[in-house]
Amino acid sequence: MSLFRLDLKVINQTEQRTRFSMTLSNHSSQTLEDWTLYFSITRFLDASSNTLGELSQLGSFCTLKSLPKLKCGGLFNTEFEMATPPLQLQCDGILEAFITTPEHNSVEVTPLELIEPKLHAQPLSAVRKASFGIIPKPQETNIGSGVFEFTHQEGIFVESEHAKEAALWLIEAKPELGLTLSDQASRIVFKQLEGLSQQSYQLEVSCNSITLFASDCQGFSHAVASLLQLLGNGVKATCVQISDSPVYNYRGMMLDCSRHFHELEQIKLIIDQLARYKYNHFHWHLTDDEGWRIEIKAFPELTDIGAWRGKDLPLTAQFKHIDSKYGGFYSQQQIKEVIAYANRRGITVIPEIDIPGHCRAAIKALPHLLLDSEDKSIYRSVQHYTDNVLSPALEGTYKFLDKVLEEVADLFPAPYVHIGADEVPEGVWTDSKKCQALMAEHGYSDAKELQGHLLRYVENKLSSLNKRMLGWEEAQYGDKVSQQTVIYSWQSEEAAIKCARKGFDVVLQPGQYTYLDMAQEFDATESGFYWANITPLKHAYHYRPLSEIEANDPIQQKVWGIQAGLWCELIDSAERLQYMVHPRLQAIAEVAWTKETNKDWDDFLSRLQLDLEGLEGRGIQYRNPWS
Repeated sequence: MSLFRLDLKVINQTEQRTRFSMTLSNHSSQTLEDWTLYFSITRFLDASSNTLGELSQLGSFCTLKSLPKLKCGGLFNTEFEMATPPLQLQCDGILEAFITTPEHNSVEVTPLELIEPKLHAQPLSAVRKASFGIIPKPQETNIGSGVFEFTHQEGIFVESEHAKEAALWLIEAKPELGLTLSDQASRIVFKQLEGLSQQSYQLEVSCNSITLFASDCQGFSHAVASLLQLLGNGVKATCVQISDSPVYNYRGMMLDCSRHFHELEQIKLIIDQLARYKYNHFHWHLTDDEGWRIEIKAFPELTDIGAWRGKDLPLTAQFKHIDSKYGGFYSQQQIKEVIAYANRRGITVIPEIDIPGHCRAAIKALPHLLLDSEDKSIYRSVQHYTDNVLSPALEGTYKFLDKVLEEVADLFPAPYVHIGADEVPEGVWTDSKKCQALMAEHGYSDAKELQGHLLRYVENKLSSLNKRMLGWEEAQYGDKVSQQTVIYSWQSEEAAIKCARKGFDVVLQPGQYTYLDMAQEFDATESGFYWANITPLKHAYHYRPLSEIEANDPIQQKVWGIQAGLWCELIDSAERLQYMVHPRLQAIAEVAWTKETNKDWDDFLSRLQLDLEGLEGRGIQYRNPWS
């Protein structure tokens, strides 16, 4: 047992407020004097409601000081409140804690004690495991008799230059087979078929040969993805003929590496998984309030300072690992390595540099450029920061943006750069003389127009770098950016529909179905958020994009596709990341790829059982929906 234990209990709740009792138990042999308690919690506490000690909060990091002496074997108790509807999950409580006396002491945190914890997880009914199955389900499949069995050091003959990267992926993915590229005819052939549309493929497996047909690089990658699923963890592939193409051309996943840093090998593993389920875009969220994760040579301070957080650092500790220096970043050479890895699997890597909100890490790293010391505006962001928004009225903001965007555009070959633009809080720039003067100069009436002013500059800058700007749905606030900007909806599908009717191209990423950080079950012990939904596997699978829009409605043509997203406030390990991703990633893959008439829930589950065996064989964690 730890020498110090922290218990948090809900003692009263209404539809608007929740009251807690927090108790620290001293099991050590020392009396605590002149001590301070530090803890993290994702919710915003009402500091004025605290009954003992002095409570303050910055982001998720809370400090409780001016505390009474605590004898060995004694208990310290205080109560406080937060404005929130009744809480549902234990992860709504304290994430981590430590105390200083002034020596550093770790604290064991017990699960949040809820008044009425929900334990309503519904394990799925048993289904027969498929003997053959691919996720997402192909449009046309004809199963033959027999199998193709690989021999060791089998040769691969590549007829088309478009197929070379996909062939190399197959070699990398099955090293136990000892596959090699061959300059002469062999049993395994990648063959160009000009009549196929982009991303489409055909796969023919007989007892004596395997032929993969496509007309472009992505098509060959998708063919390899299906072949890898046929092989599973073995060396035999069922004889089959497949003709396949996607419903949506854009199928992506966003991964947040700012809130918690994920190592390079984990990034590659996620990209590999995306390719196996025929996603073709990896949206890499590289900057936010809690960390700047991309090396920018013009501003080394962004990673020297902005990539690291801790109690006494410019960037304060947040979420997990709060008792030590924590962070990391990707060098430009590592990013090139990831891009090359993704390219081999037919995946485009899209960087996100989040502006003008979510910029606390950048501002703390470059205050001489980005801090308006005369701005007295009062605001609080959704993540509880009061100092995380760039100023459109500072010359330094534009110097910063120019240099960062130039390096990002040069580093990433994708034709797009995502600039975030979400969650700029109310109250920004209202008490800034510089911002008010800029608004008066241009005749702007509110902060949204000022935000639009900055984003229009960024759009033009990216255009000069031959990049198209992408942004969350707030990017079109203020009506300043052009319809060249592509809008990603996140609060709802309706937001995308409204933007499409304005003429924007859109990507659907509604939190209600596609956010992988939402809890996976109605069970208090599950980790995740639920502001959009509790999202079980069945709910994700039954997302019906644009179901209320007529097939001939012109806005159907404005929808590029669908994207899943994983925000990582609660996700600080490879195991937790994989658990939150799988198997909902598979379900959303089928939503984005397979025709509605080909989809069937029970059939998906039977194929999923087979697929989960493949995950186990490769050592990948997942949430078992049958447990």
